[in-house]
Amino acid sequence: MNYKKNVIRIAFSAILFLFLCGNAKAQYMPVVYDRTYGNDMVYQHTCPVSEGEVALVGNSDRQTTVTWVKRDGEILFSQALPKRFNIVNNVYHIGERKLLIIGQSQNWSSRKSEKNSCGRAVIIDYTGTVLNDVYTGNNGSELFCGGQLKDGNLMLGGYEQNAAGVRLGMLTKIDKAGQEIYKYVSEESGPCIGFEVLGSMTEYVHAAFTSAENTVSSIASLDSKGKVVFVTKFPDAGFAINKMITAPDDFLFLIGNSYMGDGRVIKIRPEGDIVFSKEIVPASANTTIDHLFVTNNGNLLVGGNGGDGKSYYSLLRNDGTDLQKYVVSGSISGMGINPVTGESVIAGFDNERARGTITGLAKDGRQTYQKSTDGNFDRVQVTSNGIFLAESLSGRVCMLSPAGELLFDRHATEESSATNFEEVLFVSNGDILFKGIKNRLVKMSHGLYVSDVKINKPVDGYITALFSVTLTGFPTSEQGTPMPVHVDFFTKDGTANQRENYGPVKGSLSFIPSSDGAGRYMIKQDIEVPIKTNNLLEGRKMFEVNLANVDQSYIVKPIGVGTIEDQEVLVKLVNTQNGLEGERDIVYELGIFKTNGQKLINATGSDIIVEGNYGRGTADKLDFDMGVAPRLVIGKGASGGKFNVNTLTDARYELPKTVVVDFNKILAINDASVGFEGSILSCRGLIIDQPAAVAITSLGDHGRMNNIVSGFFKLSLLRASDGQPLTNATGGDIGIACSILAQTTAEEGKDFVLTNMHNLRVLGDGERSAVNLDGIVLFNRDSSGAKKIVIGIDSITKPDNAPDIIVSPKAASAEFSIVE
Repeated sequence: MNYKKNVIRIAFSAILFLFLCGNAKAQYMPVVYDRTYGNDMVYQHTCPVSEGEVALVGNSDRQTTVTWVKRDGEILFSQALPKRFNIVNNVYHIGERKLLIIGQSQNWSSRKSEKNSCGRAVIIDYTGTVLNDVYTGNNGSELFCGGQLKDGNLMLGGYEQNAAGVRLGMLTKIDKAGQEIYKYVSEESGPCIGFEVLGSMTEYVHAAFTSAENTVSSIASLDSKGKVVFVTKFPDAGFAINKMITAPDDFLFLIGNSYMGDGRVIKIRPEGDIVFSKEIVPASANTTIDHLFVTNNGNLLVGGNGGDGKSYYSLLRNDGTDLQKYVVSGSISGMGINPVTGESVIAGFDNERARGTITGLAKDGRQTYQKSTDGNFDRVQVTSNGIFLAESLSGRVCMLSPAGELLFDRHATEESSATNFEEVLFVSNGDILFKGIKNRLVKMSHGLYVSDVKINKPVDGYITALFSVTLTGFPTSEQGTPMPVHVDFFTKDGTANQRENYGPVKGSLSFIPSSDGAGRYMIKQDIEVPIKTNNLLEGRKMFEVNLANVDQSYIVKPIGVGTIEDQEVLVKLVNTQNGLEGERDIVYELGIFKTNGQKLINATGSDIIVEGNYGRGTADKLDFDMGVAPRLVIGKGASGGKFNVNTLTDARYELPKTVVVDFNKILAINDASVGFEGSILSCRGLIIDQPAAVAITSLGDHGRMNNIVSGFFKLSLLRASDGQPLTNATGGDIGIACSILAQTTAEEGKDFVLTNMHNLRVLGDGERSAVNLDGIVLFNRDSSGAKKIVIGIDSITKPDNAPDIIVSPKAASAEFSIVE
């Protein structure tokens, strides 16, 4: 195991936990500086300091150099320590602008000519003054973790070698004078790779010792005098501890890899006995388990990677049972959790597909979103304000909203290609540091930005668009005092204009820091812009709110775009004109309206096209031209449009037929938002047949010897306009009343008899277009010579709702003769 790398991950794990989950302070952040420091020294450690400062520590075979960088990137000092380290393992900011540097060094304080190597800790302040220089442990010892206690004493962890050369874990407490208060050396465990100093009234320590050659891992609890409270050993040979956290109830949680190679999470009681030891990642040669978080309700979030090309993460209850468990392809590159809300984010990457995923989990472990990404984000910070993701390989940084929506996606530099960085640090004050090769350091920090706003146009009156101007953090004076920030603003026309769309505003904003320093981050003020109503459908209109003349800050985003979306616009039926067979189209007229029913004018600059199809009407292809698809255009400057259904002429006498058009698609070749009140707009129109006529014609003369029933007259149903025969397809019968006219010279009952005079009907079965008036010619001895029968049409009875039927003016009567 590489203990030097592990110490960075493990030491001060409670502090590290807070660091990972500290509040982000900015959504849009400018680059404050992009500089390279030092020519002869390679800096291995980058340590954020208070007030936006950064300390760089480098170690070579010649010297150990500390370079202190001010918040603006200028160097406060750069100097070598009087005596160099052999190895610098870690650097901490311990408050009051002081650094704690730990590692291994020759014991330069020894009077012996041959200097032994041992653990060393140096405290240096912002002036470059070495305040403390401590050596501890026997020859060959080394420090991996450390911290300064509230009383000024130092707590240092690492290992020292026994006579057999075995590295045994060591934890020591050193007073301000450099004298040892106590030293605890584990008898069976390897190096101390992390500890937590706990207790409000009485100090106690939890320390993690991992396994090394011929040793096992253990957790030790010590009181303020170094007396052992408990030691929990993990007898599995080769079990390595990766991280440890103490919960508020004093239960301990840790993750590590067992001798079998699986990744495990372990819970330990305050008395030291193990509650559970649960496998999270299956055993393999390449199994890792790197992520452990305790939520505010006591649940655990753990995760790691297997050697099978899969990653594993789980949300566990406090008793170790699974709330949610996930197994996904690829590897986990980063995890983070919001300690306040319990929500968490997992960044993963699948090397085979070269695609990553960003997954959000609710506090109960349910997946709330999953975003695909091309980034391999290895740093994650989750806060109530948003989620920061960073990719050190490319210098890329993104911010997501708590709901997973992308707020920004950028690189730390504006270079044409991605820049490889060695390290990315999220600083608790909101700064982001990118440490690159050749001592390049890029800092992104606070500034001013104005939001974009989307707002719907009001149906009536005015509505206010609120542009938020956010200051991500106050600048500070040389003394560290926050300073006021001022900025001017004004509106500017875009596609939206002041006359029809919004009311212009201009002015200035002042951001004044509170005297106690509270509320220094994400300070917001609103700019109110009135948005007007009108009777135009305009689509999306935009205008700007501009920031200018900033004092004492950066302008990150100078322009806020106001997007005015049209209010909800409905396409409705205005009118339907029924059609007349073959002579007049059915006309459907549609219009655009506000939700309050007020008519709108299409001012989008392009046509609005409404399309549909024919629904279930009673008309068929003989009644109208079904080859013309329903489509109408609401043109520029128009409030409506029409669609005509072309009616056809056929040989049927019918009841009115319905043509149903279901309009179901709106094509706005612009950004207008137009819809129907429902999923479709169903419109119904009628095709009314032309008037019909009934004509009577004679079927020819008859001789007196014709004493059988035969047709005398034919009564035909004709189209009134052109006399073409029609078939009665109404489903109802057409009744015709006829009478014998006065011109008749034959005598009814003696010369002839009419057999169906009382029941003349053209049947409505769709197959009839005429009916015969039948009769018999009688032999009358008393009558001789030709006689004439004249029949006239008196009236016509049509089915309900059927088209009009008239008596043909040219064929209202007919006659035939009885011949000898």
